[in-house]
Amino acid sequence: MPDIAFTPPADVVDILATECAACAAVATTLSEDDFGLPTRCPPWDVKALVGHIWRDVDRILVYAAGHAPDAADSDALAYYGADYDAVASAPDVTRRGFEAAAAFATGHELAQDFDDRWRRAVELARSMAPDRLIRTFGPCLRLDQYLCTRLLEAAVHGLDLAHAIEREPWITAGATALVRSMLVAMLDAEPPHALGWDELAFLEVGTGRRAITLEERSVLGPLAERFPLLS
Repeated sequence: MPDIAFTPPADVVDILATECAACAAVATTLSEDDFGLPTRCPPWDVKALVGHIWRDVDRILVYAAGHAPDAADSDALAYYGADYDAVASAPDVTRRGFEAAAAFATGHELAQDFDDRWRRAVELARSMAPDRLIRTFGPCLRLDQYLCTRLLEAAVHGLDLAHAIEREPWITAGATALVRSMLVAMLDAEPPHALGWDELAFLEVGTGRRAITLEERSVLGPLAERFPLLS
């Protein structure tokens, strides 16, 4: 059993709403040239990246509409755990991002629909109990646990979007704190203070947006082998 557990915050729906609103506020102002920019999540361009974020939120509507399973067999951490092979899943994830983007003639139409879709997803989530069980593509987990995975996706890919369009990250304080708590639980330890990482640096390194340096590896010791914590 890990020493550091993760518990979804009671206001996870509010945190998700605030983060999605911040992302949509930027995405809806982008030009079509912006949507064609490359990202650090190749082969996605900005439109495909936004398509992936759109789909991450859309899954709330899709999965919550299904019949609740009898029991949970996962949680927000296990969702990204041993049963999830990021390398094997990458081609399908990439394809679905392009497919979601291609469903809209323009990037602006995609962004506008994302702005509507996250609001619908949040409204639905507010109408359901936090312990309502959700069956996803495989894992079955509580609604509040699943919403944490949606928040992580929106927040981390929001960082990717900010990087692509060369803007300062807009990640909210609530999202930063929630994602950080998930990463600490995945690491099962607080990152050593000697690393000098601020919150954003830990999120970037923990999610594989930046590789750890030789000096950081030395400070981390055996913990270094756990990075990236997810990607």
